[in-house]
Amino acid sequence: MAPERRTTLELDTKAVQQIVQNLDADLVAGGFARLHGGSTEIYRIDLANADYEPLVLKIYPDDPEWGPANEKLVAGWIRKLTPLAPKWLEIDESRSLLPLRYALLPLLPGRSLRDWMAETDIEQAYRQMGALLRNIHAMSMPAYGYLLGYGINRPMPTNADYMTSAFEDVFRRFRDLGGDADLGRRLQLLSEANFGLLQQSSGAVLCHDDFHQGNVLALRNDSGRLQLSGLIDFGNARAADRFFDLAKALFCSAHEDPRSYKPILEGYGSVDHPDIGRTLWLYTLFHRLSMWCWLMKLGLDPATENGPGGLLRDLHTMVRVSDPGITSQTGS
Repeated sequence: MAPERRTTLELDTKAVQQIVQNLDADLVAGGFARLHGGSTEIYRIDLANADYEPLVLKIYPDDPEWGPANEKLVAGWIRKLTPLAPKWLEIDESRSLLPLRYALLPLLPGRSLRDWMAETDIEQAYRQMGALLRNIHAMSMPAYGYLLGYGINRPMPTNADYMTSAFEDVFRRFRDLGGDADLGRRLQLLSEANFGLLQQSSGAVLCHDDFHQGNVLALRNDSGRLQLSGLIDFGNARAADRFFDLAKALFCSAHEDPRSYKPILEGYGSVDHPDIGRTLWLYTLFHRLSMWCWLMKLGLDPATENGPGGLLRDLHTMVRVSDPGITSQTGS
C-alpha cells in the first residue's frame, strides 16, 4: 500500500569495508547488495571471514531523530519474548563513515513472508503470525503512548484517554488533508458512539504496530514445514491496547492477502473480552483513517485504488454497514 522511500546515499566498497571494520577490525567485507526496505535503506553485507554470518546494514534518514535508538530499544524487549528478533550489534550516529546514521545487525534466515503467499500451506505461517503477536503482547507496559528511544512519549494512564486523543487527532488530520467533511463527521459520530469499548482494555502492552507479511520472515524447516524465522522493523512500536495492535495486523495483512485474516486471528487465540468484534471494528476505523492521512501526506494520488482511494471506499462501507463484524475483515 505504501510507497518505498529511499535516501539519496550511494554506497561503495570502501565505505562498506570501513563500516564492518568499525564493528570488528578483523572483519573483511566480501560484497554487498541492497535488500528491499520500507522507510530505510537496507543492505546485505557478506563477509570474507569464513566463521562469520552476513550482516545487515540499516541506514536511517535524518527524520525521525530518535529512529535508531527506538528500534534498538524495542528489538531488545522483543528478543526477551521471542528469538525471531535480531540483535542490534552497533548504532553509529557520528556520521564519520557515512553522511547518515546507521545500524549493523545479523542477517536473519529466511525470506519475507510475501514471497511465500502462493504456497499451499501459507495458512500455517499465518497462524504462527497470530501466535507470535500474542507472545509480543505478553509484555506489559506502564502506560499508553508512542515509543521513542527513551521509552513512552507523553504517557497516558488509560486507554480511553490515549485513544480519545488519538481519534481527535486523526479526524483533525483527515479534515486538514482534504477528506470529505460529511464522511468525516459521520465516521466521528460512529466512533464516539463506541468509545465505551476503549474502557475495556486489560492494560497497555508492547505493540509492534507494523505487523504484516512484509515484516515477517519465513523458511522451510528440515521437515519441509513453513516456519517463521524472523521479525523486523520496530520503528512504529507503541504501548497500547492489544486489540489496537491486533486490528492493525489484521487490517494490513488482509490487505496483502485476504486469506490471512482468519488464521492470524485463530493463531492469536481466545481473549476474555465482552465484544471483540466491535472493538476490532473501532480500531480498524482508526487505522484506516491513519493510513489514509499518511498516504495523502506522502503525496499519493487520492484516487489510487491500492491506496487512498481504496481506503476511502472502505471507510464509506463502514458508514453504510451497521454490523462491525462485516467491515472489519475487508482488505484495504
